[in-house]
Amino acid sequence: MEARSLNDEVIVRYLLGDLPEEEQARVEDRAFSDRQYLEEILSAEDDLIDQYVRGGLSDLERRQFECRFLSSAGRQQKVEFARALARVTSEAAATEEVIRPVIAAAPNSWFDTLASFLRGPHPVFRFSFAAAALIIVIGGSWLIGERMRLRAEVARLQVERGRQEASQQRVADERARSEDLAAQLRREGEQRERSDHLVRQLQRDQLQRESTSPSQSTIISLTLFPGISRAGADRPQLVIPRAVPLAQLQIGLERGDEYTRFRAELRTRGGQEVLSQNSLRAHTARAVILDLPASALDTGEYELALKGITDQGKVEDVGYYYFNVIKK
Repeated sequence: MEARSLNDEVIVRYLLGDLPEEEQARVEDRAFSDRQYLEEILSAEDDLIDQYVRGGLSDLERRQFECRFLSSAGRQQKVEFARALARVTSEAAATEEVIRPVIAAAPNSWFDTLASFLRGPHPVFRFSFAAAALIIVIGGSWLIGERMRLRAEVARLQVERGRQEASQQRVADERARSEDLAAQLRREGEQRERSDHLVRQLQRDQLQRESTSPSQSTIISLTLFPGISRAGADRPQLVIPRAVPLAQLQIGLERGDEYTRFRAELRTRGGQEVLSQNSLRAHTARAVILDLPASALDTGEYELALKGITDQGKVEDVGYYYFNVIKK
């Protein structure tokens, strides 16, 4: 075969089935996305068929051509067409060798000689010429149709690939959303477990204080937990009888709220400050106890801001707690 460029060599090896699977896949992927490269493959296919028909392939290439390239019925039809066209062309060339001396010896002009020849008794040439023209017309139409079909198939494969990629992306998005939801549910479950543990611990601490303090009957207490929203319907209520002079708020702490001192600021719903206390300390690192006179509280909604004080004296927000007061 004639010398080929590196790119043409790869295409011919692809057509002969002589490429590894990975390189063959790369050629097909490029043909799907690059129309010019597809045209090069089709042109190389035509050249390969022509060389096979004319005996221009090596023994190895001829065997690969017959075993692998001719596995397609469409390619077999192309080879038959090319073989017929080569036969007609050969016959026309032989006829031309016969009549060339006659034309050269004629004294007339070349145009008159050609016209006379076409009108003269040369049925073999006229038949060959007509057959070649017919084959070219039919074969050209078939080749155009075959190329259009191949392009339509490539376009269909590209659309199908796009659909598969979109489907895979949707599956990946759904999986990511499911993982995010599972992580959120896990965090909420851990938060509930911490809150329940804090409630049980504070209740035990309150019972212990009540059992050791004889004057506890004159104190009404309320436990506040983090995470209750300002507009929530489950806000805790502090019911203060008239005979109770002192109210006590047990402010639950989250893990990590480990400050040496705390500051508490109590305000009404309208933002009016009721009281503030500094230098509060955590009770066993789980709650801050805030004692305040019952007379300072009226029936209504309250907001408690708890702030932590670092060793350097910096004040940081710990959390906000909301509750209602009902006085009887």
